[in-house]
Amino acid sequence: MPLPKLIENEDFSLTERVFHTLKQGILSLQIKPKDYLIIGDIAKEYGVSRTPVREALILLEREGWLESDGRRGLRVTVPSSDVILEVIEVQAALEGYVVRRVTPLLDEQDLEQLEQLLTQADKAINDMDEESGRDFGAKFHIYLAEKLGNKRLKEEIKKLEEHVARISPLIWDHAIAPIRTAASQHWQILEAMKEGDAIKAEELMVYHTMWYEKKLAKILHDW
Repeated sequence: MPLPKLIENEDFSLTERVFHTLKQGILSLQIKPKDYLIIGDIAKEYGVSRTPVREALILLEREGWLESDGRRGLRVTVPSSDVILEVIEVQAALEGYVVRRVTPLLDEQDLEQLEQLLTQADKAINDMDEESGRDFGAKFHIYLAEKLGNKRLKEEIKKLEEHVARISPLIWDHAIAPIRTAASQHWQILEAMKEGDAIKAEELMVYHTMWYEKKLAKILHDW
Protein backbone atom coordinates (compact mmCIF):
# COMPACT_ATOMS: atom_id res chain seq x y z
CA MET A 1 0.00 0.00 0.00
CA PRO A 2 1.66 3.27 -1.12
CA LEU A 3 1.48 5.99 1.52
CA PRO A 4 1.00 9.71 0.83
CA LYS A 5 4.10 11.88 1.05
CA LEU A 6 4.63 13.19 4.58
CA ILE A 7 3.47 16.81 4.69
CA GLU A 8 5.91 19.60 5.53
CA ASN A 9 4.52 22.07 8.05
CA GLU A 10 6.64 23.83 10.65
CA ASP A 11 3.54 24.63 12.71
CA PHE A 12 2.80 20.93 13.25
CA SER A 13 4.51 18.50 15.59
CA LEU A 14 5.77 15.27 14.05
CA THR A 15 2.71 13.44 15.40
CA GLU A 16 0.43 16.04 13.79
CA ARG A 17 2.25 15.76 10.47
CA VAL A 18 1.82 11.99 10.41
CA PHE A 19 -1.81 12.31 11.55
CA HIS A 20 -2.81 14.84 8.88
CA THR A 21 -0.90 12.99 6.15
CA LEU A 22 -2.62 9.68 6.87
CA LYS A 23 -6.00 11.34 7.34
CA GLN A 24 -5.74 13.06 3.97
CA GLY A 25 -4.78 9.72 2.44
CA ILE A 26 -7.94 8.17 3.89
CA LEU A 27 -10.13 11.06 2.73
CA SER A 28 -8.72 10.92 -0.81
CA LEU A 29 -9.10 7.12 -0.85
CA GLN A 30 -5.38 6.74 -1.53
CA ILE A 31 -5.51 4.69 1.67
CA LYS A 32 -8.54 2.50 1.11
CA PRO A 33 -11.15 1.03 3.46
CA LYS A 34 -9.91 -2.20 5.11
CA ASP A 35 -6.25 -1.27 4.51
CA TYR A 36 -4.10 -2.02 7.56
CA LEU A 37 -1.84 0.69 8.95
CA ILE A 38 1.23 -0.92 10.48
CA ILE A 39 3.26 1.25 12.85
CA GLY A 40 6.65 -0.16 11.85
CA ASP A 41 5.97 0.15 8.12
CA ILE A 42 4.78 3.75 8.42
CA ALA A 43 7.71 4.73 10.64
CA LYS A 44 10.15 3.25 8.12
CA GLU A 45 8.44 4.92 5.15
CA TYR A 46 8.51 8.36 6.79
CA GLY A 47 11.90 7.98 8.45
CA VAL A 48 10.54 8.67 11.93
CA SER A 49 10.38 6.77 15.21
CA ARG A 50 7.42 4.57 16.10
CA THR A 51 6.15 6.93 18.84
CA PRO A 52 4.68 9.73 16.65
CA VAL A 53 3.17 7.11 14.34
CA ARG A 54 1.55 5.30 17.27
CA GLU A 55 0.18 8.61 18.62
CA ALA A 56 -1.16 9.57 15.18
CA LEU A 57 -2.95 6.23 14.80
CA ILE A 58 -4.55 6.68 18.22
CA LEU A 59 -5.92 10.05 17.10
CA LEU A 60 -7.22 8.57 13.85
CA GLU A 61 -8.95 5.77 15.74
CA ARG A 62 -10.47 8.30 18.14
CA GLU A 63 -11.97 10.23 15.21
CA GLY A 64 -13.42 7.05 13.73
CA TRP A 65 -11.10 6.64 10.74
CA LEU A 66 -9.50 3.45 12.07
CA GLU A 67 -10.76 0.43 13.97
CA SER A 68 -9.00 -2.33 15.86
CA ASP A 69 -8.99 -5.78 14.32
CA GLY A 70 -7.66 -7.72 17.26
CA ARG A 71 -4.06 -8.85 16.97
CA ARG A 72 -3.76 -7.78 13.33
CA GLY A 73 -3.77 -4.13 14.34
CA LEU A 74 -5.62 -1.09 13.05
CA ARG A 75 -7.39 -0.92 9.71
CA VAL A 76 -9.26 1.83 7.88
CA THR A 77 -12.96 1.76 8.63
CA VAL A 78 -15.49 1.00 5.91
CA PRO A 79 -18.03 3.83 5.43
CA SER A 80 -21.52 2.65 6.31
CA SER A 81 -24.97 4.07 5.68
CA ASP A 82 -25.68 3.87 9.43
CA VAL A 83 -22.72 6.10 10.22
CA ILE A 84 -23.71 8.61 7.54
CA LEU A 85 -27.26 8.77 8.87
CA GLU A 86 -25.86 9.52 12.32
CA VAL A 87 -23.71 12.25 10.81
CA ILE A 88 -26.79 13.64 9.04
CA GLU A 89 -28.70 14.16 12.27
CA VAL A 90 -25.85 15.97 13.99
CA GLN A 91 -24.84 18.00 10.95
CA ALA A 92 -28.39 19.14 10.19
CA ALA A 93 -28.88 20.33 13.77
CA LEU A 94 -25.55 22.16 13.94
CA GLU A 95 -25.66 23.77 10.51
CA GLY A 96 -29.28 24.78 10.90
CA TYR A 97 -28.37 26.49 14.17
CA VAL A 98 -25.38 28.20 12.56
CA VAL A 99 -27.28 29.66 9.63
CA ARG A 100 -30.07 30.95 11.88
CA ARG A 101 -27.61 32.64 14.21
CA VAL A 102 -25.30 33.98 11.53
CA THR A 103 -27.86 35.44 9.09
CA PRO A 104 -28.29 38.74 11.02
CA LEU A 105 -24.49 39.09 11.23
CA LEU A 106 -23.77 38.92 7.51
CA ASP A 107 -22.78 42.15 5.75
CA GLU A 108 -22.49 42.89 2.03
CA GLN A 109 -18.89 41.70 1.91
CA ASP A 110 -19.87 38.37 3.48
CA LEU A 111 -22.71 37.87 1.03
CA GLU A 112 -20.44 38.69 -1.91
CA GLN A 113 -17.87 36.18 -0.67
CA LEU A 114 -20.51 33.48 -0.27
CA GLU A 115 -21.85 34.21 -3.74
CA GLN A 116 -18.33 33.93 -5.16
CA LEU A 117 -17.87 30.52 -3.50
CA LEU A 118 -21.12 29.24 -5.00
CA THR A 119 -20.24 30.64 -8.43
CA GLN A 120 -16.90 28.83 -8.30
CA ALA A 121 -18.66 25.65 -7.17
CA ASP A 122 -21.07 25.86 -10.11
CA LYS A 123 -18.19 26.31 -12.55
CA ALA A 124 -16.39 23.30 -11.07
CA ILE A 125 -19.53 21.18 -11.39
CA ASN A 126 -20.02 22.24 -15.02
CA ASP A 127 -16.36 21.41 -15.70
CA MET A 128 -16.79 18.06 -13.89
CA ASP A 129 -13.99 19.13 -11.55
CA GLU A 130 -14.93 16.89 -8.64
CA GLU A 131 -12.28 18.00 -6.16
CA SER A 132 -12.89 21.74 -6.63
CA GLY A 133 -16.65 21.27 -6.60
CA ARG A 134 -16.53 19.54 -3.23
CA ASP A 135 -14.01 22.03 -1.89
CA PHE A 136 -16.02 25.15 -2.71
CA GLY A 137 -19.23 23.57 -1.45
CA ALA A 138 -17.59 22.71 1.87
CA LYS A 139 -16.10 26.21 2.14
CA PHE A 140 -19.63 27.67 1.92
CA HIS A 141 -20.60 25.77 5.08
CA ILE A 142 -17.32 26.47 6.89
CA TYR A 143 -17.49 30.19 6.09
CA LEU A 144 -20.79 30.49 7.93
CA ALA A 145 -19.43 28.70 10.98
CA GLU A 146 -16.32 30.90 10.99
CA LYS A 147 -18.43 34.04 10.77
CA LEU A 148 -20.35 32.98 13.86
CA GLY A 149 -17.05 32.94 15.73
CA ASN A 150 -17.55 29.73 17.70
CA LYS A 151 -14.28 27.83 17.17
CA ARG A 152 -15.46 24.61 18.78
CA LEU A 153 -18.60 24.58 16.65
CA LYS A 154 -16.55 25.24 13.51
CA GLU A 155 -14.23 22.33 14.29
CA GLU A 156 -17.14 19.96 14.87
CA ILE A 157 -18.71 20.95 11.54
CA LYS A 158 -15.35 20.47 9.77
CA LYS A 159 -15.08 16.95 11.20
CA LEU A 160 -18.58 16.11 9.99
CA GLU A 161 -17.79 17.54 6.55
CA GLU A 162 -14.74 15.29 6.36
CA HIS A 163 -16.81 12.16 6.91
CA VAL A 164 -19.12 13.25 4.09
CA ALA A 165 -16.19 14.25 1.85
CA ARG A 166 -14.77 10.75 2.16
CA ILE A 167 -17.71 9.21 0.32
CA SER A 168 -18.72 12.15 -1.88
CA PRO A 169 -16.79 10.67 -4.84
CA LEU A 170 -19.41 7.91 -4.89
CA ILE A 171 -22.20 10.33 -5.70
CA TRP A 172 -20.11 11.97 -8.45
CA ASP A 173 -19.52 8.54 -9.95
CA HIS A 174 -23.18 7.64 -9.60
CA ALA A 175 -24.88 10.69 -11.16
CA ILE A 176 -24.29 14.42 -11.59
CA ALA A 177 -27.97 15.39 -11.11
CA PRO A 178 -27.90 15.22 -7.27
CA ILE A 179 -24.75 17.37 -7.27
CA ARG A 180 -26.50 20.05 -9.33
CA THR A 181 -29.55 19.88 -7.07
CA ALA A 182 -27.40 20.33 -3.96
CA ALA A 183 -25.70 23.32 -5.59
CA SER A 184 -29.06 24.95 -6.36
CA GLN A 185 -30.07 24.44 -2.73
CA HIS A 186 -27.00 26.41 -1.66
CA TRP A 187 -28.23 29.33 -3.76
CA GLN A 188 -31.67 29.15 -2.13
CA ILE A 189 -30.05 29.30 1.31
CA LEU A 190 -27.96 32.30 0.25
CA GLU A 191 -31.05 34.08 -1.10
CA ALA A 192 -32.85 33.61 2.23
CA MET A 193 -29.82 35.03 4.05
CA LYS A 194 -29.76 38.01 1.67
CA GLU A 195 -33.40 38.63 2.57
CA GLY A 196 -32.49 38.47 6.24
CA ASP A 197 -34.92 35.61 6.81
CA ALA A 198 -33.02 33.53 9.38
CA ILE A 199 -35.85 31.06 9.98
CA LYS A 200 -36.26 30.31 6.27
CA ALA A 201 -32.49 29.97 5.87
CA GLU A 202 -32.41 27.50 8.75
CA GLU A 203 -35.25 25.42 7.29
CA LEU A 204 -33.53 25.34 3.89
CA MET A 205 -30.19 24.36 5.42
CA VAL A 206 -31.71 21.50 7.43
CA TYR A 207 -33.58 20.26 4.36
CA HIS A 208 -30.43 20.54 2.22
CA THR A 209 -28.30 18.61 4.70
CA MET A 210 -30.84 15.85 5.21
CA TRP A 211 -31.56 15.53 1.48
CA TYR A 212 -27.92 15.37 0.35
CA GLU A 213 -26.72 13.07 3.07
CA LYS A 214 -29.62 10.67 2.55
CA LYS A 215 -28.68 10.51 -1.13
CA LEU A 216 -25.16 9.56 -0.09
CA ALA A 217 -26.42 7.00 2.42
CA LYS A 218 -28.61 5.32 -0.20
CA ILE A 219 -25.79 5.13 -2.72
CA LEU A 220 -23.48 3.80 -0.02
CA HIS A 221 -26.05 1.18 0.97
CA ASP A 222 -26.25 0.01 -2.65
CA TRP A 223 -22.47 0.21 -3.15
